[in-house]
Amino acid sequence: MQRKTLLVALIIGVVLALALFFFVLQPKVLRQTPVQTQPVVNTTQPQQAQNVAQPKTKLLTIIATIEASQGGRVLVNGTETTSWNSTGPFILVLEAVPERCMALDYWLINNTIIGERRLSLTIAGNTTIKAFFTKPWYTLIIKANATGAAVQINSDNYTLPASISVPACNTVEVKPLETPLYKPLNNTLKITVSSDTNIMLYYRQKSINSIQILINGKPREVEVRKDPFVKSIGTIETTSDGLIHIKGTMYIYIYVPWNFTRVIVQADIKPLSDSKGFNVGRYCEWGADPFAYYKSFYDVTRVEFQGCRPFGVSHYGYVSGKRYDYEKPGAIFIDAINVEAWVKIEAYP
Repeated sequence: MQRKTLLVALIIGVVLALALFFFVLQPKVLRQTPVQTQPVVNTTQPQQAQNVAQPKTKLLTIIATIEASQGGRVLVNGTETTSWNSTGPFILVLEAVPERCMALDYWLINNTIIGERRLSLTIAGNTTIKAFFTKPWYTLIIKANATGAAVQINSDNYTLPASISVPACNTVEVKPLETPLYKPLNNTLKITVSSDTNIMLYYRQKSINSIQILINGKPREVEVRKDPFVKSIGTIETTSDGLIHIKGTMYIYIYVPWNFTRVIVQADIKPLSDSKGFNVGRYCEWGADPFAYYKSFYDVTRVEFQGCRPFGVSHYGYVSGKRYDYEKPGAIFIDAINVEAWVKIEAYP
């Protein structure tokens, strides 16, 4: 009886336990398996699409490179930096700095030549800049207080004024030369040329003592004097072919003996600036009136004097004024005013 009772109680207990287990677990199973009755719509999708980051545009880099040829350097914004870059336009201030004895020749900027030494550029695209340097040449001008004075420059002879071109920093030797008319007052100079240079040399004019003419067809030295009252600014000399070369303004007396009564004067005349002519005359014997005759060479190239009077051409005579002792009978006087002339004088009995 007791066994039956225990068996029944055991069966009842098992049934109750199963019932309790089923009751507790059933809600969890239902929650884990929901039933979909319609499609699920993601209402947040448009907002998420707006929040997706767009790709950024990449900025280009602007590059400027700077170079210099031999003979100098370039300052860029006060520095020697040779490469500059930026993502936007920028300004470069360029200054060419040549070495000693050199100078800026030109800038080459993207194949464009520019000659200014200092530049301010706005760089808006890739740019290549190069400065080219060169050895400059300078002008050396040498003048004198006497027209026709001579000088030797580095072994070459020049008549002053003279102008030559010299490379920068070259040394030039300037040696004043003595001529039949002028004696130099300066010593030899040595000059290193670093810019355009002017030199003034001083000479003392010698007294003119004699000059060569043709007497009876043969060269002969005769006395020559300058007019003591009128300033002569020029040169006079005898050339290798026997001509008298006059340049500038000269008032001179050429003493042809009076016993040579026939005198022929020929002149090839080249006017200079502000030229006022070329006159030739001859003095008569003492006490004559007129005491001299002269002819202007504006319309002739040859004048023949018979005695003291020009023959066969219009002429003028001096009929008043004081006659000085140097105005000797037979003397030929020449008034050359701003001309260059080659004169031939022949005298015959």
